[in-house]
Amino acid sequence: MKSGGDLLGERVLTLPNVLTLLRLIAIPVVLLLLFAGRDVLAVMVFVLAAITDFLDGVIARRWSGASYLGAVLDPVADRLMLSSVAVVLAIRGLLPFPIVAILVGRDVIALVGSLTFHGKIKVNKVGKAATVVLMASVAVIMYRPGATGEIVGEIMFYSGLGLSLIAGALYVGKIKKLYNGNAGSGSGPGGNR
Repeated sequence: MKSGGDLLGERVLTLPNVLTLLRLIAIPVVLLLLFAGRDVLAVMVFVLAAITDFLDGVIARRWSGASYLGAVLDPVADRLMLSSVAVVLAIRGLLPFPIVAILVGRDVIALVGSLTFHGKIKVNKVGKAATVVLMASVAVIMYRPGATGEIVGEIMFYSGLGLSLIAGALYVGKIKKLYNGNAGSGSGPGGNR
């Protein structure tokens, strides 16, 4: 983990970080719109927020805007957006609670794991694909474009959930490898303290 001095010397107000913060701010807006039954507007804000997820990564990689803060906030914003919207959709009867509970549980475990291992576990391609499919499926389910659209949205959601569980299994393998590598040195999961 970076020391306080390392964090203070790092730029915080980068364009990717601003986009991530906008995505975090969009979460309660989307939730309020969904509870108010303003689904089309909720989808529009959700899709704009999802686009910021794509853009912040592209900008960070292409123009050296990556930062420690962004590496922490980006997955938090993704998980909060997907999980909170899925919970509201379950409350409204558009997604089954047990499946949403699996998604939320996986997201909590992923966040705890990433914070515990201080960014030593990088997002894999399966996890990125899962996020894209889940975001797209949630947008389709929110919009509810007729019976066919609902079926397509649900198929996409279950596919995204399946991908996210596969990604989770891959992360567990990485965590075991990190833990076993650190166990020999007696420093535990967080490395030397």
